Amino acid sequence: MKKTILYKALFFCWAILALTGCDLDLQKNYDYEPSVDDPYVKVTAWEYFQDHKDMFSELIAAIEYTGLKDYYNQTDNKYTFLALNNTGMQLYRENEFAGAASITDCDKEKVTNMLLYHIVDGEYSSYGQLQVEPMFVLTMLKGENGLMTMSVWKNPWQAAVGKILVNQTGSNGKSPQRQAKTSNILPTNGVIHIFENYCKYSK
Repeated sequence: MKKTILYKALFFCWAILALTGCDLDLQKNYDYEPSVDDPYVKVTAWEYFQDHKDMFSELIAAIEYTGLKDYYNQTDNKYTFLALNNTGMQLYRENEFAGAASITDCDKEKVTNMLLYHIVDGEYSSYGQLQVEPMFVLTMLKGENGLMTMSVWKNPWQAAVGKILVNQTGSNGKSPQRQAKTSNILPTNGVIHIFENYCKYSK
């Protein structure tokens, strides 16, 4: 008896829903207009970091600590900025300066050299400048420790297609390969690629 009442109640609810949905208008046809995100952010790299402090607060602190702000703020030259987000900066601090509570507790010259290694002279993105084969680029860190290769990942079977690789395995001594988390952000003074781990040269 209870089951019969339950079935009748469910059927009644279904009937009401079916009837109330009958007077809906048919969906109108429309032309699909595809679009792509605009990679141009219309601000300098420094202003971009300031607009995303939740992601770059440690990088901002490192830039201010080392006095390298002019590289990120100027508009006379185009640079490729390999920007470490907070995860990348924390990894750098923990691996290179164990026990340091903040970047300002770390050796200033070493932090300066790390940041200079993450600034490449010229614009390098996957919009034509970089190829699948690694190429050597000129970082702002002079000498052997400034050696770096860059390439673009274009394997069609990989989700990372179009992302930037730094020091692809075997292309630059024993330097660890790093892949950008986000690639090809175009500020007014160059290109930004965001990394979750820091880049370095190793023989």
